[in-house]
Amino acid sequence: MRVHEFAIKLWQSHHKGLIAVAILLIVNLALYLGLEQALLPKATVLEKTYIQKQADVRQMMRNRGGNANTPEQRYALASLELKSFREYVPDYQNFTGLIEELLVLSNKAGLNISQINYKPETLKEIKLLQYSFSFQVTGSYESIKKFIHALEQSDRLLVINQIGLNGVEGGAVTLSLSLETFFRTGQNSS
Repeated sequence: MRVHEFAIKLWQSHHKGLIAVAILLIVNLALYLGLEQALLPKATVLEKTYIQKQADVRQMMRNRGGNANTPEQRYALASLELKSFREYVPDYQNFTGLIEELLVLSNKAGLNISQINYKPETLKEIKLLQYSFSFQVTGSYESIKKFIHALEQSDRLLVINQIGLNGVEGGAVTLSLSLETFFRTGQNSS
């Protein structure tokens, strides 16, 4: 009867603590059963629905000509595209060729560029040289149109940043032009 006597003494001295432990045990068991019976099946259904929707989106992208590549494949594709772009950008030694092309295009349009201001800037993170150009030409409106059209048709990568037109006496127009282009630095591009 020692166990029975021990249980009685334990109940008499700690009955409030034993009741609290019993209540906590019942609450814990109820939470476990609630999770197991109610929440877990719902979470499983939601997970299956999510996976199915992901598969549907991937299939829709494939049907529309897209692809569902891994991040590694996307990185490799972007690296190839960047390499292709860098091959399109001329080497910095072609700078004088660009100046010559600007002069030839303006001459063909019946215009004369007397001075070209340029400012080089090294873009270290992408290993390119960025050249900003500005100049003015004066001539007929038709000549100005021909010149701008010739610039737009150039095989070179030219960005027209700013165009300003001012009328002058005699029906002539002054064109203020700001251009930008890029050159490879000659450094390793990888």
